[in-house]
Amino acid sequence: MKTLLTLLSFSFFISLSAQKDVTLRLNPSFYDESRQTVYVDIELQYNGSGAFRLADQNYRLYFDSELMTIDEDYSRSDLPQDVYSALAISEIYEGLDADRINQLDFDDKLGFINFNIDLINTQQGGIVFRQDDLWHRVAVLAFRVEDKESLSQIVWSRPEMTDGYATAFVEIMEWVAPNKTEVASIEDYVDASFSLATQDHSYDVAVYPNPSSDFIKITFDEEISQDINIKVYDTAGRSLMSRKALKGDIDVALTIADLQEGSYNIEIISTNDQKVGRTSFIKVGS
Repeated sequence: MKTLLTLLSFSFFISLSAQKDVTLRLNPSFYDESRQTVYVDIELQYNGSGAFRLADQNYRLYFDSELMTIDEDYSRSDLPQDVYSALAISEIYEGLDADRINQLDFDDKLGFINFNIDLINTQQGGIVFRQDDLWHRVAVLAFRVEDKESLSQIVWSRPEMTDGYATAFVEIMEWVAPNKTEVASIEDYVDASFSLATQDHSYDVAVYPNPSSDFIKITFDEEISQDINIKVYDTAGRSLMSRKALKGDIDVALTIADLQEGSYNIEIISTNDQKVGRTSFIKVGS
């Protein structure tokens, strides 16, 4: 009887622990003028207590397909490839007639995309999020746009907003035990909205030497017009290094000797937390 009670208590604990709140955000991070492409970060933040171990994810978005089209070749997962699958797009529709369903503004040229990222390591689980962590980027979507002035809205598929068009919504799973996952509750959704009035100047960024074993130089295509922050992330989205560049700088050197071998992402962030550039580099052994 005691053993049975223990098992029931453990099962009840697992069930409660899986109901944890996350917030999702669509963050337009960079506009590539030469390719007429805007990159939108899919970001997740954990709001509960303790820890949250990310498992499978199914994402669904709507967008204005009259002005935007998804670029599958430049859309990717940003999660560790030894733990998660690549980003897999299962459905893309464009030019649909939504007839002003709920709060969707683009009624006659509705675009819809459904994609997923699966957990491969089902025995040990995925990466861990904690309440005091910042936003984690899990994927990047690339959208081709007609011109910079045509940037429009992208919205999450979610209850009480898009349920008049489709009953399938975003689903985030939490790993709770080997081969066991449960659906996490989504506390809030933050849609993407592009405003040229508030958009910061963006920069083309180059890294040299790349690959490198000890240092890299980050070079901008022009002198930067304001103080900015340079941040280095690993492929799991963890922030490892931060360096400030000052107005008027055109290049910045970073020492990377202490980093482990592998691939890293660099994000250029303005003083009002807008991403105005990005690149990547590979650290190799000396």
